[in-house]
Amino acid sequence: MRRPETLAAALAVALLAAPAVRAQSEGVAPAPAGQVACSFGAFVSETDPEGLNVRAGPGTNHKVLGTLPPVKLSGDDPPVRAMVEVEVSAGANGWFRIAKARDNEMLTDAAPRPMFKGSGWVSGRKLTVKSQASAGRQRPDAKAPAILSGQDGASFDGDAFVQNGRVLGCSGKWVLVEYGLPADSEVLTGLTIAPAAKAGAEAGRFRAWVDRICATQETSCDGG
Repeated sequence: MRRPETLAAALAVALLAAPAVRAQSEGVAPAPAGQVACSFGAFVSETDPEGLNVRAGPGTNHKVLGTLPPVKLSGDDPPVRAMVEVEVSAGANGWFRIAKARDNEMLTDAAPRPMFKGSGWVSGRKLTVKSQASAGRQRPDAKAPAILSGQDGASFDGDAFVQNGRVLGCSGKWVLVEYGLPADSEVLTGLTIAPAAKAGAEAGRFRAWVDRICATQETSCDGG
């Protein structure tokens, strides 16, 4: 039979561990309410030939200032996807203030396309990012629980993540991204996805906060 002091010690350990267990079972921290300052590079994942509307404010009720071209596919086999690159400076309710839109001529192998180059707002559903973080976090904090991790420390900068990600929120240099990888994607076999990453997301989708955002499409970078 366990001695009283041993039982008390075991109970204390269990109580200390309980908050961590609860934290892992909870969902991902949502984006901060209201408009927040951010700083990262993103890519426009729009496929509509009409392009992506850039609006005067964060919402469809604001007037359209201009458009950004859709993804351009090269004639290679397999084709190379060239996306317009933008700089994000703020987020608000799933919308993001962008500026300095540009084509990546190394990928398009053509003259830059006409596009809106000023500052305006676009929906995060049409933005994606490349992250070289080794883990996706439950909160925008390097000490927060890791709820998404790749095999052998692999990061989230591969084509599968970039093509199937959408931006939900941001905070400084952290980005809340939701992924919807195809069920037959080989990438899924090398991922560890905690229940918290799936909480609140549609079936088959998962989300996490990532940092070390790489704003270069055609090569790797350090995400700084």
